Amino acid sequence: MIHLNPVREVVDVSLHIYRTGLVSGIGGNVSARMGDRVFITPTMVPLGEVSLRNVVVVDLNGRVIRGGRPSSELGLHLEVYRARPDVGGIVHTHSPHARAFSIAGVQIEKMEGFMGLGRGYIPMVPYHPPGSRELAAECGRVMVDEDAAILENHGVVCAGEGLRDALLLAEFIEESARTQFIAETLKSMKK
Repeated sequence: MIHLNPVREVVDVSLHIYRTGLVSGIGGNVSARMGDRVFITPTMVPLGEVSLRNVVVVDLNGRVIRGGRPSSELGLHLEVYRARPDVGGIVHTHSPHARAFSIAGVQIEKMEGFMGLGRGYIPMVPYHPPGSRELAAECGRVMVDEDAAILENHGVVCAGEGLRDALLLAEFIEESARTQFIAETLKSMKK
């Protein structure tokens, strides 16, 4: 997928995930890659306030080309981009249901029929502090063969050929977590 305007995409996706409740406060981050440039949300700015003026542009080594300070999860985004040359967009959310699963240490089942998730469970990355090199490295390692990962006690990271693909996957994972929670609750009522 060719990004015609990666800055606009980052802004649009950021506003969307903020408005739909996949993030709150200053949580979450979004990036798009075009060639050797990464367009990423700024640090300490709620995704509902991301604008064309404050999207940060960095190179694949993390050097700022334009803008202020990039998201504290820049390292995570760069590790996934290095591990996956096919990825053009990344969405990191703190979506409530999926995050609850990550805090409880319960795996989210992969549901059939969407973006080739297949069977089994979405992999869970063991806890590392947000923004740490360890978290970034572990995400890069896990996502070599996966388009999504659950971060223990933290949230969800989704990658796609383009930013829209990553967004759709993040939304699907939150829906899957909500569905799994409801199904397990209903099963427990039958006992």
